Amino acid sequence: MKTETQQVVFFLVILVTVGMFILLSSSRHMERSYYSPPVLASRSRLCRPETKVAFIKTHKTGSSSMMQIFQRFGYLRNLSLVLPKLGNINGLYPYSILDPSKYLPPENKEFDILTHHTIYDRARITKLLSDNATFVTIIREPMDRLKSAFNFYKLDKKLHIHGPNALLKFLQNPEKYENNIKGPKPHLTKNNMAIELGFPLNILSSGVKDDNIRDFVDKISQEFDLVMVMEYFDESLVLLRRLLCWDMQDILGFKYNSYKYGIGDASFPKQLVENYRRHDAIDYALYEHFNRTLWRKIKMEGSDFREELAHFRWLQTTMKTQCNRESGDFAPIYIGETAWNAGFHMDATFCTWMKAWHMCYFTLLRDRNLRIQQFKKKSPIPSKSTCGGFHCQPYCVLCEEIKKQCTLHEYAAHLYREGLLSPTQSSSAKLSKSNSRHSHGGKPEPLT
Repeated sequence: MKTETQQVVFFLVILVTVGMFILLSSSRHMERSYYSPPVLASRSRLCRPETKVAFIKTHKTGSSSMMQIFQRFGYLRNLSLVLPKLGNINGLYPYSILDPSKYLPPENKEFDILTHHTIYDRARITKLLSDNATFVTIIREPMDRLKSAFNFYKLDKKLHIHGPNALLKFLQNPEKYENNIKGPKPHLTKNNMAIELGFPLNILSSGVKDDNIRDFVDKISQEFDLVMVMEYFDESLVLLRRLLCWDMQDILGFKYNSYKYGIGDASFPKQLVENYRRHDAIDYALYEHFNRTLWRKIKMEGSDFREELAHFRWLQTTMKTQCNRESGDFAPIYIGETAWNAGFHMDATFCTWMKAWHMCYFTLLRDRNLRIQQFKKKSPIPSKSTCGGFHCQPYCVLCEEIKKQCTLHEYAAHLYREGLLSPTQSSSAKLSKSNSRHSHGGKPEPLT
């Protein structure tokens, strides 16, 4: 009897010990994890991510923020982007996509992503990417786009409008002021989105009719898989994620080139708005059509769209809070799996690539391409540093550009990722101290 009692007590002790161990493990896990509400598996987890994408980047529409998302996606997956041969990020604009001598050859057999400024030419772009490429663009409410362009490009000077309230003066007679520009018109105030989406220039110069506008809007509707709307950026991104079957962390990001201009809609008398509607008629037709189309698409997505949108906004807020922490206050957090994202860590490396701006991605992508082209040509590459540091061969080709466009921490993360530094090397100790801009997502440290 005593032996049986001892066995029962021993069994209970083991059971309590195991239970306490599981509870403590779970507590520790919860302390370092963020979990979203449980959701059912969705169709997006069963499809294959699209990597052949043409993003037609329009000016002053939030397109730089979108470009950074596409650059990051391509960079982290070693995809081939269509890149200008020269170091100008706008080097494919307007028509350089037609001339193979203007862009770098693909690192792989063919290109995967187009995301830099160019004029839409479907035949040429599908020849570069694939007949099955997904076509995406973004548009913006025309008056808001005008305010952005007017300030960003200092159009009061280009249009020779003197004194205060230059934009209001412009709106009194848009045609008159646009004719003040000497030489080729930059089309920064008139149907800019339509021109960049391929509206025929010969029709523009000879006179646009209502039928021309309707035919063009129908053409864009048929040829583009998604036209995003800047005013509904979050909703557009969720639609994009579903269209491309990407993970939700792929569409997270910071907004770039975002400014406030101090001229509200209430400042525009009705007559001035009507003046601009006539001046910018094709862009207004595009915006009104695709604004309606966006909401039709959202309605067709089903009841879980709002849940996904709320989750996306929560993730965006969490990412921005985490990745803006000071180095001394930084610790990785874990995001649990949902129907829209795999589980992932918001650690130093994650935050580095979230915060790297588009010019750094542009430079690193071009540098990677040039190093691969050197390897293909079997060009002699030094086995040791040619300058005693890391901003020279064999670590980079565009070394001076990298110094200008990337932080020390971004360059260190790049070298680890490319296998040019070993995980045992400390970027803090080894890399040049000349680039002292604030590092992203914590202190530079070896990848493990």
